[in-house]
Amino acid sequence: MKRRSEQPDDWDALRAKIIGLGEQSIQKSYYPELQRRLEDFKRFRVLLDQSIDGIVLACVPTGVLADVNESICNQSGYSRRELIGMSFMDLVLPNESSQISELLSKQAVSRQGINIEISLRKKNGDLVPVEMTARLVEVGGSVYAVAVMRDITDRIRTVEEKKKLETQLHQSQKMEAIGRLAGGIAHDFNNILTALTGYGSLLQMKMDKDDPLLMYVDQILSASQKAADLTQSLLAFSRQQPVTFASHDINKIIRGSEKLLKRLVTEDVVIRTILAPKQPAIMTDATQIDQVLFNLASNARDAMPKGGVLTIETKQVELDNEIMTVHGYGKPGKYVLVSISDTGTGMDEPEKEKIFDPFYTTKEVGKGTGLGLSTVYGIVKQHEGYITVDSEPGAGTTFHLYFPAACGTAEKERPPQAPARGGNEAILIAEDNAAVRSLMREVLSQYGYSIVEAVDGTDAIEQFNRSGEIDLLILDSVMPGKNGREVYNEINNIKPGIRVLFTSGYTRDIVLDKGIEDRNFHFISKPVQPIALLNKVREVLEE
Repeated sequence: MKRRSEQPDDWDALRAKIIGLGEQSIQKSYYPELQRRLEDFKRFRVLLDQSIDGIVLACVPTGVLADVNESICNQSGYSRRELIGMSFMDLVLPNESSQISELLSKQAVSRQGINIEISLRKKNGDLVPVEMTARLVEVGGSVYAVAVMRDITDRIRTVEEKKKLETQLHQSQKMEAIGRLAGGIAHDFNNILTALTGYGSLLQMKMDKDDPLLMYVDQILSASQKAADLTQSLLAFSRQQPVTFASHDINKIIRGSEKLLKRLVTEDVVIRTILAPKQPAIMTDATQIDQVLFNLASNARDAMPKGGVLTIETKQVELDNEIMTVHGYGKPGKYVLVSISDTGTGMDEPEKEKIFDPFYTTKEVGKGTGLGLSTVYGIVKQHEGYITVDSEPGAGTTFHLYFPAACGTAEKERPPQAPARGGNEAILIAEDNAAVRSLMREVLSQYGYSIVEAVDGTDAIEQFNRSGEIDLLILDSVMPGKNGREVYNEINNIKPGIRVLFTSGYTRDIVLDKGIEDRNFHFISKPVQPIALLNKVREVLEE
């Protein structure tokens, strides 16, 4: 027959696999049927090779591959000639092969297909994650397993990216919740500190310089300042702390902190500074840089229980696009690099990945809060900078802090605070915290002012209407009943242009939400020092 010349060389094998005629000799009467089935097979082969999924036909129970499509060749790296005759179990991991055999045995009884995720082992040894759907079929009296394998690399990558985004979202939500908590703590704590530092300052002002008790008052005020710094740390860590940025010489800040750092570490820790010859200026709040130095020095001290060297180095650097290639973030430009190194125990990779997480600590229970490095991270990010860490077990740790360089020179030191001045004006103080209200009354009345007190916003309006002439309102921004802005609006309608000074222990962003527009009104944050309060009151009255 004419078409017989088109028969392939492996005609007998093809006949045995597809038509199922066994090893019996071919009779002429079979030719039309063989040709029809051959054409069907060719059409079937085209359909199989068009599939993007890998398809194999394996003999049962041997697992020998009787046929494959083009996609499984692309997936595995084997040619069709190499695959046919191989065992399917050579393409999967040993533990998965036994699992597949067990599932197929159960499927032979239940007559239902199986669906499983496995790893396809390529010719070069690489593993490709695939989703395999398999079913037993009977062809010409022989049983085969037909398996369809779909590459799920992209799906797994998408799932991992989704999990990463979900983790970032949860972290962001956690940070937001902690930030709100920090704001509440700041308000209550700053009210307490206002009274503590205020009365301490009044006592200090009234004592002679040679009074032997003055040193105790100084210690009280010093401890109060540390408590205030702790509140600032919480807010910096949550990135809600309002800061006043100015151009500062980073070398000068470090030199100013050196004495305190020496007290912070143990005597067997040597502090070494290597400062850039030029004055590297950055836009910062100097107290925040102090906080960064104290936190990192405290960590270094704990990492060197037997002593060592703490090195603080500054230099001016220019970052190019390489920082984005290496670290995956960064903006090219001029930076001031502050490196803090220790010769301590160092960290392994899992520890390095978690060190900036809130409340994560490697210290023993009761010896660490887990807020130190997260505070440092929050401060650096507030400065639009970057922080990296190099560390290995037993080889010490180095933190690299990149701060955007400031244009021009560092700001000159502010002149000493002017002596407090009093007056004889009438002032209405609206403050819901009794201790703070009492302190303000005490300070202002001692300097000649007439004081009217109110316990909340509603009471403030009543006291104003009852008192007659009031020259200045001192209003807590957040109070029960009516907040400070609502009180001001109502009184301003009665007496247009009345002077006002807002105060609060909350962060500035919360105050802004209460309608105290930044720079449109005078504002002083708690804890407030008596001299600062007196000077601010005088400034507002004389404006």
